[in-house]
Amino acid sequence: TAEKLFVLIDKFGGYGFNKSHSAAYALIAYQTAYLKAHYPGPFMTALLTQDMGNQDKTIKNIAECREMGIRILPPDLNESRADFSMAGEDIRFGLGAIKNVGIKAMESVIEERNERGPFKDLIDFCKRVDASKVNRRVMESLIQAGAFDFTGMLRSKLFASLDEVLRFCCATQDPNQLNMFSVLQGQDSPVFSFLNVPDQEDWDEKEILKREKESLGFYITRHPLDRYKVEQQRFTTSLIQDLTNTNDKTTVKVAGVIETLKIKKTKKGDRMAVLTLEDQTGSIEVVVFPETFNRYSPLLKSDEPLLVTGTAEVDESAVKIISQEIKTLEKVGREAVRLIEMALPRAVISRKVLEEIKDILFRYPGESSVQFRVITGEGRELLIAAHPRYRVSPSLEMIREIETLIGRKVVCSYGEKNHNPCRDPNPQFFSQS
Repeated sequence: TAEKLFVLIDKFGGYGFNKSHSAAYALIAYQTAYLKAHYPGPFMTALLTQDMGNQDKTIKNIAECREMGIRILPPDLNESRADFSMAGEDIRFGLGAIKNVGIKAMESVIEERNERGPFKDLIDFCKRVDASKVNRRVMESLIQAGAFDFTGMLRSKLFASLDEVLRFCCATQDPNQLNMFSVLQGQDSPVFSFLNVPDQEDWDEKEILKREKESLGFYITRHPLDRYKVEQQRFTTSLIQDLTNTNDKTTVKVAGVIETLKIKKTKKGDRMAVLTLEDQTGSIEVVVFPETFNRYSPLLKSDEPLLVTGTAEVDESAVKIISQEIKTLEKVGREAVRLIEMALPRAVISRKVLEEIKDILFRYPGESSVQFRVITGEGRELLIAAHPRYRVSPSLEMIREIETLIGRKVVCSYGEKNHNPCRDPNPQFFSQS
């Protein structure tokens, strides 16, 4: 009898979903649905704060905010609180959610800001904060996350000047000792100027995003996939968050960037990999067995957005992909473009410009046709197809060169091989920012 009773208790302990429990859930579901519908900003702010330590949930919450039209603003030392907070209709990233900074350190920063006013710049911040709580590593994370963007200075220059700033502010030594020797030697108080810091080129978009991801754990201002929206819509079968609705053993195509990568060896000694692929909605485990690994291993070491084709393995707790093919999204998009079209207003056309266009096209040979839309003085348009020897590979670099030259966007049309090019219903350009 005892054993029979224990089996029943054990089964019920798995999850006893009785009427009182379901009623409580129904009430909470109604309340949260009401709040999300009528107070979307505050609701999502509270949700982001609650899930601050859970990276997967935060990525999904940020994706939800984007779908709802709510912007997530980067952290700001003069605007952010420790938690996520409302900034008008937008949500401001919380300082406490930045990696390597710590809640206590940020609370002391916010207390200083509340007592003595906003920070003016990096020097002012360095002088006023407690050096025992805000060290070099903390300041690196703050710069890379964009918390000092209010100064108007390039992140690259702030980062490069950090050592000099810390030395100037006596953050790594006893300030009393330094001041004592300065007085004994009759020296004036040192003066620091960013003008003395060598000029730095701004980090490119890829570097900015990479450092943001290191500091925040996810992408806030932009995502590496944002510039590949057309390719993502056209060539994938699902977003990562929707893979839970996929049937087991289904072939899927998913776009994303590699978040983590582990190289392993099989019992036979062959190399394989297990990686985490992330898009704007979440992340998923991808298994790359030896045969696939040998073909695509160079791509796994890059930070380029990828299109992964494979088989979905679905169980009750998780979904993973067994990969079969891996390509960069740029290559997938480039191979699918059957025609590029350039609009040339009459004022732009000259022998010099046409010669330069010809030189650009010759440097990027490929399979895509080229077409010119010539705009005449009477407002009429004339379509002129380029000779087949001018077929090109429409890379980002080539498109940018042409757009810089003619001052117009280049339109890319998609179509299957051996078919007439078809205009995409929503033309997109390779040079999206």
